[in-house]
Amino acid sequence: MKVIILQDTKNLGKRYDIKEVSDGYARNVLLPKKIVEVATKENLERLAQKKAALEADRATRVAQLKIEAGKLAALTLQFSLKAGEKGEAFGSITESDIKKELAKNGFSDLKLELPKHIKTFGEHLVPAELGEGVKATIRVAVSSSE
Repeated sequence: MKVIILQDTKNLGKRYDIKEVSDGYARNVLLPKKIVEVATKENLERLAQKKAALEADRATRVAQLKIEAGKLAALTLQFSLKAGEKGEAFGSITESDIKKELAKNGFSDLKLELPKHIKTFGEHLVPAELGEGVKATIRVAVSSSE
């Protein structure tokens, strides 16, 4: 029996996949739990419309994320750390510090890819994932405070 999967299911498939399963498995397990629906002509047409709408929504979301990525690329976050006598930094800039500063600038829900804390003065580039495969680079400037 050909079925349309309605939710991601381990060992079966992802949402909106079309799969061939045995009749008994579909009738006795999948259909009663509403995990799948039978792949009739009407259901397949409705699925095509849903997929088109989801793809349009995704395209809109990606366009918005690319605009945000451009704004992030133009932004430089300023931080200051105390400096020792020899010019070494006391303390560090962490991922949470950067996220707090980004939140003040109106950016949230970013996944930063900061491998370790920033412990040196100067300008640093921090990669960030905005979602839907859109990436941006954030400039973080660290200066010394006397």
